[in-house]
Amino acid sequence: MQTKKVLVVGGYGTVGSQIAKILHDRHPEIELLLGGRSSEKPLPFSSTRLKSVYVDNTKADPLSHSPEDISLIINSVNDPDDALLLAAVKRQVPLIDITRWTERFTRSIERLNSLEVRSPVILSSGWMGGTPALFANIHSSDLRDVSIHMHALYSLQDKAGPDSTAYMDRMTIPFDITTPTGVRTVKPMTEPLPVTFPNGFKTKCYRLDTPDHVTLVSAPNVVQADFRIAFDHTLSTFALSTLVQSGLWKLLSKRARQSILYNPGKGAAHHVVVQIEGRDLHNRIVKRQVGITDPKGQTHLTAMGAAIQAQRILAKDSQFTPTGGIYFPEDLVHTHLSRSDIESFYQSEGVQLHV
Repeated sequence: MQTKKVLVVGGYGTVGSQIAKILHDRHPEIELLLGGRSSEKPLPFSSTRLKSVYVDNTKADPLSHSPEDISLIINSVNDPDDALLLAAVKRQVPLIDITRWTERFTRSIERLNSLEVRSPVILSSGWMGGTPALFANIHSSDLRDVSIHMHALYSLQDKAGPDSTAYMDRMTIPFDITTPTGVRTVKPMTEPLPVTFPNGFKTKCYRLDTPDHVTLVSAPNVVQADFRIAFDHTLSTFALSTLVQSGLWKLLSKRARQSILYNPGKGAAHHVVVQIEGRDLHNRIVKRQVGITDPKGQTHLTAMGAAIQAQRILAKDSQFTPTGGIYFPEDLVHTHLSRSDIESFYQSEGVQLHV
């Protein structure tokens, strides 16, 4: 069996190391390369199939020290100037990226549209590696005139990497959402809606700008998509909303904002609710709700989002490998992986699904 080399950039980090471990345990035929600027660090787990390589996304060519025969690159750290993205496209190496918030996400797409992309680029930067968007697509593909509303419950005790608070700088920036009547501009942390999460916690969720509401509406049957968030401490959610809406958040220094949002704990479950409404073949209104719970937390669910996207590249049958171009996480339902395959993948790692 031919050995495939998979490079996980940021492989020493909170999310990257989990991506590497999931793929290592599922694919005995692959060799894993952990990329980072501190390649002398101890490996996150022991294996003869695990090696380190120097990768720096701030350099003009982050892959200059990497082997030429890489089969797949998974990026789990910021790529602010698209250096890694462009280096992968130039080498025609498939890339999965989970790091881009909406502004850089759309900018990267515009840049790629001006190039000849001969390898698959999977922009899986939606919430938790695109996991909610993927399940939204699975459970809405048989409907038309679909509205998708995603809600996340973020635990203040959960583990998190330093890049997890990248959204804090977008808290004061209005953004566009698509609705059945057209595009509308909204503000972050506004227009709360009450949601009950799978663990029974009831709270109000507030708008947040994520790539999900950009990618989901690209499907011809979806007319609306949006995302909201709440913390598992009601007062914290209310306090953040007040800071943002009053304008005080914008006046705080970056260090002050990060001290509020980045206080990682020892770990806690992460919960997501996806609400779907559409019309079936008989024009009847259909409502569905999907609850997603990862007892291992948001970093693990993000790692799962990246790992399942890797399945389309690491498939033993090469006919399933996607051709060159841009892909989103929810596009996975159009591959050889069935709904049961996708659900089994998540459930085998402890993720709980409630439909």
